[in-house]
Amino acid sequence: MDEYDVAKSLIVVVPGHAGGDGDAELQSAVDASKRHPGRLYFMGGGSHLNPVLQGTDANEVTSRIRNEFRKKAEEIMRMGATGFGEMLGLHICMSERHSYQFAAPDHPLYLLLADLAAKYDVPIDLHTEAVPENIPTPENLRRACSANPGTLPATIPALERLLSHNQTARIVWQHIGWDNTGYMTVGLLRNLLNLHPNLFLALRAEERLNQVGDGGPMPNRIVDEDWRLKPEWLDFFREFPDRFMIGGDEFIAGKSARAPKFPQSFEETWSLMDQLPDDLAQKIGRDNAARVYRLNGGYD
Repeated sequence: MDEYDVAKSLIVVVPGHAGGDGDAELQSAVDASKRHPGRLYFMGGGSHLNPVLQGTDANEVTSRIRNEFRKKAEEIMRMGATGFGEMLGLHICMSERHSYQFAAPDHPLYLLLADLAAKYDVPIDLHTEAVPENIPTPENLRRACSANPGTLPATIPALERLLSHNQTARIVWQHIGWDNTGYMTVGLLRNLLNLHPNLFLALRAEERLNQVGDGGPMPNRIVDEDWRLKPEWLDFFREFPDRFMIGGDEFIAGKSARAPKFPQSFEETWSLMDQLPDDLAQKIGRDNAARVYRLNGGYD
C-alpha cells in the first residue's frame, strides 16, 4: 500500500472454498483491520451469507431462515464490518479448480440484506455477470469448466429489482471493465446508472487479454491492447464522476491454501489513475470510495 500510495484498503472475505473455515477467514480479516486501524477495513458476509442465499430456494424462505440470516448479518456489523461482501449473484467458473455459483439478486434474502445495509448505512459489494435474459452458455465457458450450466440465468432484471427495493441501500457492482458474457457494455451500464442512483461501479483492469476457454478477445474491456483507457470509458467517467471507484480482485491466502491462480490486476487497475485528469483521478481514486464506504478522514 505504501509503495503504491494507497491510503486505505478494504479486505473482502469471499465465499468460503470447499473445506475452508468461514469463521476463521472472517476473524482473520477482523484481526488484520484491528492491527492496522485507519488503513485496513473489512467487508463481511461472503463466507456466511452467500451459502444461505444459494442453499435456500426463493419460494422456501421461512421466518426462521429470515431471522437467522438477519442475526448473522447483524453480528457481522457488530464485528465492525464496513459493508457486506463479497456477495455473489452469478459467479462463472473459469477453470476446473474454480466454481460456478448463483443466487438471484432479487432473492428475498438479498432484499432483506438491502434493508439491513440501509439500516446500518453500509454498502453491499456485489459480484455478478451482465446477462439481460437467459442465454445459452458461451462455448468457451463450457470448455473452461464443466461446472458451468448449459444456460446462464438472467441477472440484470433481478439486479434492477434489488436496486429498486430500497433505494437508500448502496450497491457496488464489482469488477467492472472486463466481461465474460459480451453484455457489459457502456450503454447497459449508463442506462443502469441513470435509472438507479444507488448503484456504483468498481473498476478492474486485468492482464488477461482473451477470454478463458479459447474464447477470443475479451469484449467490452476498459482498456485497449496497449493498456490505453478507451475513449468511450473516459466519456462515461466524465458523465458520472461520482459513481465510479477503483476496485480489485487479488486473492490473499496462506501458503497452504489451495486457491486457484488467476491473472493479477492490481497494477493494471491502478495504472488507470495515470490516464485520468486530476479531478477525475481524485474522485475515482479516493473520494467516491471514501463516501460510499464511509472512510472519510485520516488521509493526512
